[in-house]
Amino acid sequence: MSKQRTFNLIHSVNWHCRPSDLNGLPVELQEATRRMCAETPLCCELTNRAFCRLLIQTAHGLGFHVKRWPLADAAGCHELIEAAKRGELKDTTAMMLHSWHGDYEKECVPAWDFYPLLEALKRSSSVVYPSPELDELHSAKRYQSKFMPPTQFLTLRRHGNLWKANGQAVAKALQLALKELRKDALKAGLDTVNIMLKQGFSWGGAQVTRLRPTEVHHFVMTRVIPKIPEKAKELTLLLQAKVELVAELRWIVLEGQLRGCGWVTLPVPRLGRRANSGCYKNEQACRKALEKLNLDRLKLENSIRDKVQAVVQEATYDAGRVPLYLRVDFLVDKQGRAWLGERESWGADLVRNQENPLGRTNPTRAELARAMLTTP
Repeated sequence: MSKQRTFNLIHSVNWHCRPSDLNGLPVELQEATRRMCAETPLCCELTNRAFCRLLIQTAHGLGFHVKRWPLADAAGCHELIEAAKRGELKDTTAMMLHSWHGDYEKECVPAWDFYPLLEALKRSSSVVYPSPELDELHSAKRYQSKFMPPTQFLTLRRHGNLWKANGQAVAKALQLALKELRKDALKAGLDTVNIMLKQGFSWGGAQVTRLRPTEVHHFVMTRVIPKIPEKAKELTLLLQAKVELVAELRWIVLEGQLRGCGWVTLPVPRLGRRANSGCYKNEQACRKALEKLNLDRLKLENSIRDKVQAVVQEATYDAGRVPLYLRVDFLVDKQGRAWLGERESWGADLVRNQENPLGRTNPTRAELARAMLTTP
């Protein structure tokens, strides 16, 4: 008789409502809001408690012995690292958490603890979530692609009380990066009257800001560097040419195969504002925006499909194997050109199937859970 395999599930126990979520609400609504907020993840639907329960159910159905590893704080994270080193986490492991520059909250873990744990797990078991090879590239925003708008990467590193960018004084590095960005943008037919500044370890447009080039240095020195947590030793910044955004096509890729796609996007933020300062445009709003500019949606989807497949090849090269799961987001501008907005290696929400009148996701959560536990 073959030995029963173990499925290790590492999950958060910090599912609580923020007090700020209740500010100004009537007393009779506060309890319902508290319950709803406690179940709502900070990052994405694939790290929430419902998906964890589905993974456990799926693992049992596949004959796994399930071992749960709850995680609440730094001490618990360090204990897990030691347990992995002792060989206590064997066979298959899923860490249903996301890295960020914050505290232990809901499904989010500080990056300076997250990646040492992921490395320890990688040496002791088969990690099915997240991708050890792709996750930090995605979260830190360090991956590159030929489909990105013109982009300059700056790595801020702490040297005692001083920060440097790409090994130089921050002001000098920004000056050189903006000069190169302007040159590349002009070649691509984009202007640099405004640019987009993106920060690593952030999501949902929370740290994506539209700025004039002359404002970038002041913004970095007063709004970025002072807010970097003390334990963080580096941060990737992207200076990116601004795209005249019309709509955004998001595509799910499972085991290298393109699956459901859908249109949804944030509007272009006002100058000096973050991308998440506006409400999302849904599928219907994106379609109307495309129609207004006489852009053929289906033709765009077909042309972008080839670009998505090329991005999958780029991710495969980075990972050394075909990634189990990707979400690839392309930005469409007013001329109908498509630019890579994001390559979500793990943790991205599923995309609703636009052709399905019931709005079901494609692939389903159940299908994804099974793939995570059965893909070699």
